[in-house]
Amino acid sequence: MRITEKITDIDYRETKRFFKNRAEKFSVDNPYSVTMYQDNHKELAEERNRKETGKLCPLLKLNSESKVLDVACGIGRWADALPETVREYCGLDFSRELVEIANQRNTRENFSFLEGAADELEAILAKNGKGRFNRALMVGILMYLNDRELGSTLTQVEKSCEEHSVICIREPIGIKDRLTLKDYFSDELKDHYNAIYRTRQELMGFFEDSLLKNGFHITEEGFLFDEDALNNRKETAQYFYILER
Repeated sequence: MRITEKITDIDYRETKRFFKNRAEKFSVDNPYSVTMYQDNHKELAEERNRKETGKLCPLLKLNSESKVLDVACGIGRWADALPETVREYCGLDFSRELVEIANQRNTRENFSFLEGAADELEAILAKNGKGRFNRALMVGILMYLNDRELGSTLTQVEKSCEEHSVICIREPIGIKDRLTLKDYFSDELKDHYNAIYRTRQELMGFFEDSLLKNGFHITEEGFLFDEDALNNRKETAQYFYILER
């Protein structure tokens, strides 16, 4: 179903099933297609990844003291883009299968990957002896969270950040209206898909209730891709926010 404007929850069990199927499609030759969904267009997946990381990495202001938290890390796509000189990287994903792939792909001593849901972030970090971070990535995760868990996740990310931190959020947004795909069969993915594309105005409301009221401010935002070839959706577009405190 395609549902516009109306607030409708998606089923996390279906999302977990979907990503288990995606993990089974993992290929060393086209690794990023697992979460970027370009199964038959390797070049497009690589170009989007290159443009995204090339544009956003400098905005993170990474250095040897950077401790990076990556919420919804998938197979470690962003871990691949980070310099080895960062002090620590911790990726979290609720898909066991994706975390297993991430651990196989990246064995750097200061990099770790944990299994768990985004809205259980604080408990998972504590269980694994993790402290607070000064960089946080939330790339393509909000679309898979219902409103209640989205608010909780943002609050927990804020609490997991040090006093001086940078957060990067990259998310496909609804250009005009909120759009929910609920058990929607995608011919491109050959599977049923669930996701929520919120408008920029909606996302700002969530930010105000969590990040902004706790000292963060938006230093930069905008559409991720300038090229028409990389913006191939009519109703949604990739958007990014950089927040600092």
